[in-house]
Amino acid sequence: MGSLKVNALRNNTAKVSHLLAILGVAVSAGAVAGEAHEHGKVALTLAIEAGNVEVSWRSPAVNLVGFEHQPKTPEEKQKVEQTLLNLKQGYEQIVLPESALCLLKEADIDTTLAAHTEGHDHDHDDHDHEEHDDHDHDDHDHEKHDDHDHDDHDHEKHEGHDHDEHDHDGHADFSAKYTFECRHPEHLKQIEVNLMPSYPGIDEIRYQAITPAGQTGGSLTQGNTVIVF
Repeated sequence: MGSLKVNALRNNTAKVSHLLAILGVAVSAGAVAGEAHEHGKVALTLAIEAGNVEVSWRSPAVNLVGFEHQPKTPEEKQKVEQTLLNLKQGYEQIVLPESALCLLKEADIDTTLAAHTEGHDHDHDDHDHEEHDDHDHDDHDHEKHDDHDHDDHDHEKHEGHDHDEHDHDGHADFSAKYTFECRHPEHLKQIEVNLMPSYPGIDEIRYQAITPAGQTGGSLTQGNTVIVF
């Protein structure tokens, strides 16, 4: 009985130590994600536990689309939309060993440039047209717009909104979070981060990771895109 109690105590101690290690990396990973906005750099965190793999990263928008102002032309809006779609392909961005049999459960992509993409503009237009139709556009709307001085009011409102809220300090970011579930986590010995081949504006990915092998950190470059653990 004494031997069983000792083994149970050791197992519980190991579990507690592992959880403390996870919390320690979570803190340091948060520090990486909060690094100053630096062109060419990406901050990435990786956590692996019990077959669950979570990869999160943040990048200045200029690394991915070549600009950080709110997209104005159809070409710029299309570039932001296409980048969002491409980044959702988690299997292409984060490559895990095939033998681990990993399934992508979540791909959460976001950018501060998304507010003025084509999809947003179309929704805005549909809302305006319906509202105008319901209120008798010919008789009511022209008088309403004349009374409120459309040119002065709307342009000031939109210009103030665009520059003050969305383009503050000229900074904009893309962020991503990928969550995988793996049937054979024992085969997870490395992951490949495929961002740099697709986006040459990235010259370094700084990462923090916790894996069954322990805590690690470092950086990836164009010639070295694999995290080994």
